[in-house]
Amino acid sequence: MTTATQKSRRITWVDGLKGIACLLIFTHHFSLEYFNGAYFGEVMESRLPFQLDIRLSYQPYGILTNGNFWVCVFVTLAAFLTAVSVLRHCAGNWQEKLSGMIIKRYVRLAVPCGLAGILYWLLRQFLAARFECYQGLENILSFGRMLWHTFVKMWIVPDQEALGPYWMLYIIFWGTFIAIILTLATRYSRKWTLPLFFALAALLLWAKDEYYLCVVLGVLLAYLMESNVLSDSRRIRWLALIPLVAGLYLGGYPSYAQPVFFYRYLGKICAHIYAGKGIATYHALAAGLLILGIIMCAPVQRWLSARPLQWLGSVSMGVFVLHVTVMQFLGRPLQKLFLGMGMSYALMVLIVYLILLPALLLLAWGFHNTVERLLGKLLSRF
Repeated sequence: MTTATQKSRRITWVDGLKGIACLLIFTHHFSLEYFNGAYFGEVMESRLPFQLDIRLSYQPYGILTNGNFWVCVFVTLAAFLTAVSVLRHCAGNWQEKLSGMIIKRYVRLAVPCGLAGILYWLLRQFLAARFECYQGLENILSFGRMLWHTFVKMWIVPDQEALGPYWMLYIIFWGTFIAIILTLATRYSRKWTLPLFFALAALLLWAKDEYYLCVVLGVLLAYLMESNVLSDSRRIRWLALIPLVAGLYLGGYPSYAQPVFFYRYLGKICAHIYAGKGIATYHALAAGLLILGIIMCAPVQRWLSARPLQWLGSVSMGVFVLHVTVMQFLGRPLQKLFLGMGMSYALMVLIVYLILLPALLLLAWGFHNTVERLLGKLLSRF
């Protein structure tokens, strides 16, 4: 494979994993809305037979609704793609290329998030006071303050005043700077110093914020992939089962509920970790292990590169920025309608989910083909 071909080839499995991550972040917020015991555990009332919702809060299969883990996957992938881009494209005039990358990253993120935030604010402004099912959604921010939070504050510090899921965007934005610096350091460092370099960077950034560990892991994984350290072979594929299983199991570590079984021993370690860190650290490590296993296993990469999953990845931005709006302003009237018909709570939730999911995907597809495509064409001119 020529150098030009290698630089231009797209990592298609990333699209599939991004799509799955965004879909399960939606599922997480949906479960918070209807089965908050799936997050908070036994302190909440169970609303499903056999306490299935409570069990989701601490069992390994709770990974399906463990949004914090999938946020870590998303952040790790963002750093991974940034690092891959730097390693492949920034051999020459890298200062100019990287400055353009940083500016475009802000625009690519801020415009879609800003438009979705404005839509959410407008719906709250005009519907919350008029319809009973939207009570509790009244705006607490003026339009000017909403714009400040959406376009400025949430890119600097964790902030969810404009829209709840936006709290994690500061990690992706600052993670771009960090990933670029770390990746350039790997290009101009001796190989024997790299383990120490990554360990020191991980320790310092983790002490500042647990989620920055995702950035270091993303850069490390990009370096390993681009260096062909994990070249494809039957042995590597079998070894990939270890990080894949470990990542999925560790990703189920409870975000709020009291840990049980083996998770309980991990929970005890948290008390001895600097500044009480632990939960996000486990999820960051789980995300890194999962992606490492995918890099090592070509069959999993092919599965994640399936066209439906690639399509899901292409609309992942729309899914992320629109899912709360769809859940609140379409889900609430549907909930009231079905409960008014005498439907059981569990059946009502299932039907609402089955309606919201295709509606969200359809809106995300429209968002991708209008806002994102137009924005991409504009940025391609600079």
